[in-house]
Amino acid sequence: MRYVLLALLFLFASPAEAAIIVLDTGAGTGNQTWTVPADYDVTTAKIECVGAGGIGADGVAATRGGGGGGGGAYAAVFNLALTPGASVTYRIGASATTTPGLNAQTFFNGSTASTSPLYCDFGRPGVAATAGIGGSTANSIGTIEYAGGTGGASGTSANQGGGGGGGSAGPSGIGKTGAAGGSNRTGPGGAGSGGGASTVGTSVSTAGVAGTGGVGPKGAPGGLGKLSGNTNGDDGTEGSGGGGSSGTGTGGAGGCLSAWGSAIGPCGGGGGGSGNPGPGNGGLGGTYGGGGGGGGFLSAGGAGTGASGGQGVIVITYGVPHGTTVFSQGTTIFTQGTTIYP
Repeated sequence: MRYVLLALLFLFASPAEAAIIVLDTGAGTGNQTWTVPADYDVTTAKIECVGAGGIGADGVAATRGGGGGGGGAYAAVFNLALTPGASVTYRIGASATTTPGLNAQTFFNGSTASTSPLYCDFGRPGVAATAGIGGSTANSIGTIEYAGGTGGASGTSANQGGGGGGGSAGPSGIGKTGAAGGSNRTGPGGAGSGGGASTVGTSVSTAGVAGTGGVGPKGAPGGLGKLSGNTNGDDGTEGSGGGGSSGTGTGGAGGCLSAWGSAIGPCGGGGGGSGNPGPGNGGLGGTYGGGGGGGGFLSAGGAGTGASGGQGVIVITYGVPHGTTVFSQGTTIFTQGTTIYP
């Protein structure tokens, strides 16, 4: 009966046909244009974005590991007046490096971020052993705003792993923080993405413990870290942070929640690279807004490379009144006004 009712809500919610449009191409290439469809319905329109994630810092041999990159912020606006057939200017941000500039910005309906009604701040890169902070609400623009998660720091103790990447924010809340590089030398976990059941990544200060990635918004477990064999950490799923690596393996990549389509949604951070044995490289931030993991280092020489964060994304939804069901996926109900993660 529940799913029949949801289907009826979907069919009779609005005279306009429901539409979900994802803008995610051309990241970092400058301003682009989108043509407003003829059936665009301002009374049901919701436009959302996730900002780009920051790159993790490289480790430095015999000196330090690299800090993890911050996750991108989330923002949304409702009932934005757009003229059917008109061209709208927008930009999709690429992973924020140490000189991010305009290439890392994600905004909609303006020639610059400051003149747009919707802007999602990007996560900052890791710098040396210091973690990159997540994209902030102070720098974002929207009716609803959530901050991205800060990356995990590294340190200068012998053979320490790099920091895990921060998770991006999403419709249900803030991104979580990546784990710091730990004293037992394996890589730490990346962080889960925004809101719901998401958690921080697992630190690795206890011998014999691998850095597991943070849980995703719907409770999916993070990628598992590895303790031996020079193997890569497991990738995260459904927004979970990627697990840390061991030996010369790479940290696991962050996964993404299927909020607006298959694997299109807020994403977790990448796992940090291990110190000893190693060093390992950081794991990639999840595709949309996840922070990249930092590289580990060896006191005897050798260092891992920090990984890129995820790009930005813009999602345009209309045709279903705010607060009514757009579609259901398993036991998770996605709504136009609020996304519910049980």
